[in-house]
Amino acid sequence: MKALIIVLLPIFIYAHSLSVTSSYENKELFIESFFGDGNPCKGCNFVVKKDEKELYKGSLDNEGVFEEEVVLETPFDIHVDGGMGHWADVSIEGNEMDEESDITNNSNTTMNSIDETKIRQIIRSELNKQNSKIEIMIEKNKSNTEKMLIGLGYILGIFGLWQLILRKKEK
Repeated sequence: MKALIIVLLPIFIYAHSLSVTSSYENKELFIESFFGDGNPCKGCNFVVKKDEKELYKGSLDNEGVFEEEVVLETPFDIHVDGGMGHWADVSIEGNEMDEESDITNNSNTTMNSIDETKIRQIIRSELNKQNSKIEIMIEKNKSNTEKMLIGLGYILGIFGLWQLILRKKEK
């Protein structure tokens, strides 16, 4: 029974890890948080901080999402508290969309003056940024799984050696 607990404990611990994704564009803060088993972090509290100074507090909805217009100055950090020792942090760096860009929305410029290739370049650029963030998260989770499996291998190896020593003493 003890061996079963030792083997399964890391799996249960990893299953309740907390993940957070967030973005801040055009003064809209988006946060999504979920546990390792895919369940949303329902009603979890979060704090937005910059240089250890609290800028904003809120809570996630029943789907583990917060999406609202909030005026913040980048960069800042977001700390999500999932309760019972589960927490996660994410950093938001400076946003290119906050700076002056090629596309301005004033009375002299209209959407008709932007050609299709420029729109495609902008969309492709933004999708590449999001894809790279997703790839980083996938790689991070892969490395955590690999570490868990390596640790499990060590535990099983030590347990096997211990059993081997006990059998030799009995003979």
